[in-house]
Amino acid sequence: MAGEPAAEHMQLDLQPSLQDPSKPYSFTGRVKYGSEKEATMVCRALEVDPELRPEAVTRQLVVDGRVLVLNFAAVDMRTLRAAVGTFCDLLGLASRTLEAFGPGAAAAAADGAQVAAAVPAAQQPAR
Repeated sequence: MAGEPAAEHMQLDLQPSLQDPSKPYSFTGRVKYGSEKEATMVCRALEVDPELRPEAVTRQLVVDGRVLVLNFAAVDMRTLRAAVGTFCDLLGLASRTLEAFGPGAAAAAADGAQVAAAVPAAQQPAR
């Protein structure tokens, strides 16, 4: 929706990993977007980059409705922190890009053009 940030909030859950005994440290995060389409766009943009050290870190991205769910597991806490920190930087970039150029941005630009067209030419600022 126009005016709303693309990513509304993030919930974090740090807990011991039960899925892979060789990667006992895990992180789960949830980021809520304005729509399932927006969550899917961000997920697709981020899942193309593989983990640099797949033997040390596992990453899984899942779209659940309008929520992007992030799951990480790592061999130690330091590796987990580095992987999640780097990924969150990329997530922030993808979310800001979505805000600027995503589905809602086109509607906001069209609304702005309609408002500008409705204002008499004499009242519009000189360019």
